[in-house]
Amino acid sequence: MKFYNRKRELALLDALFNRPDGQLYVLYGRRRVGKTVLLTHWLETRKHRAIFWTADRTSAATQLRLFSQTIQSFIEPTQVIPPDFTYGSWDLLLNELARLAQQKRLVVVLDEFTYLIESDPGLASVLQRLWDHRLKQSNLLLILTGSHAGMIEREVLAYRSPLYNRATASTHLQPMPFSALAEFFPRYSVEERVTIYGLLGGVPQYFELFQTGLRLEENLENLLTSSMILDDAGALLRDQLSEPRNYVAIVSAIAAGYTRITEIALMAGLEHTNVSRYLNTLQHLGIVERQVPATESRPEQSKNGRYRITDPYLRYYYRFIAPNRTSLERGLTQQAWANIKQHLAEFVGSFGFEELCREWVLRHGDAGKLPFVPRRVGAFWKRKGPQIDVVAVNEDEHAILLGECKWRDETLGRGVAKALVEKTELVVPEPIDKWKVYYAFFSKSSFTPETQREMTGKHTLWIGLEELEQGLQEG
Repeated sequence: MKFYNRKRELALLDALFNRPDGQLYVLYGRRRVGKTVLLTHWLETRKHRAIFWTADRTSAATQLRLFSQTIQSFIEPTQVIPPDFTYGSWDLLLNELARLAQQKRLVVVLDEFTYLIESDPGLASVLQRLWDHRLKQSNLLLILTGSHAGMIEREVLAYRSPLYNRATASTHLQPMPFSALAEFFPRYSVEERVTIYGLLGGVPQYFELFQTGLRLEENLENLLTSSMILDDAGALLRDQLSEPRNYVAIVSAIAAGYTRITEIALMAGLEHTNVSRYLNTLQHLGIVERQVPATESRPEQSKNGRYRITDPYLRYYYRFIAPNRTSLERGLTQQAWANIKQHLAEFVGSFGFEELCREWVLRHGDAGKLPFVPRRVGAFWKRKGPQIDVVAVNEDEHAILLGECKWRDETLGRGVAKALVEKTELVVPEPIDKWKVYYAFFSKSSFTPETQREMTGKHTLWIGLEELEQGLQEG
């Protein structure tokens, strides 16, 4: 798999390697996000002395034996290791690592460390004791990785964990930003890259499934038969949750457009109180987020909250793939693809495109490229009122930006601009005359001269797809 970007993470790894004494680094994030690729690239390009071992879901004794054999192969690369060779305990194995790192820096990667503590919950305490008494004084750079973010936070980083405060640094590795897609897909247009991002997010391993030379539609249809695309949604939830059944029902309901707790409970067939508890867990894991209108200064007290799936792939899977799973597993893709094509523009426009527009505003505000620095960037809605795609607010400066996003093939017309201006008094906090109001229009297909004349005399930003992508790359 080709390596892209990750300059910040590589710099951190270099800094940890160059520090004296033992260093413990925790790297975690959703599967396919590129943890193993990042570490492999770093080790190969730096030519560091290293032991890299990936755990699996098997017994504690088997894991100890397999890791022992990996260490022995490192010590004696030409030796044939007996299949039953193993250190007698984790204490002995960790002491051996300390010995190997006594005089010279040694990098040891325990990939998918969560599988180890699943099979042997006492291992964290053993590692903590050995770290405090021997490993920390050695030249060991120990890197623990995991796809189970909740378990990493609970068993490694949390206050009650035996390993609490032992890690020199930790990174929750995120998917690639949209700006990276230009490097992945240089032959596709900006519109096509936005579409890919709206469906799959920034997960590099999904991009590897695309075949060079095929049109985007052909690649997207081919993905419907990919075992990775078909199976990852269930695996992602199983990675995080011991009993995912009710969580799947909740995520499916949100993906179908039911975003309020009462609606979600009804569609999932669960009690309202249980749904709240499940949603709190999903929020903590970063699978779901609760959004409130950007104009509300106390979001935790808002009664206008709605829930959205944060991972684009999960959103795509449960909206389009899960309902057609039986047909797709039989290789019958035509009906599913016809349904996706029919709703693709609406789906990408309502999620991926709008999110990128809000990110553009956030980044430009932070860089000082807007008339004010927003305190909050989001959207605005009321149950029986106006909906606005992009809203940025700074109460201290009494400044607000209202933005409209149109993912259409036709140019943005005068009526869209007029309608946004008419919503102003319904959105801007009172007293309205104390606020400086700015407008922004984001369009897939540019703007008519009549539209721009409609906004004469008003502070207005006009952002097409090229400007959007360039602005996100600069940010």
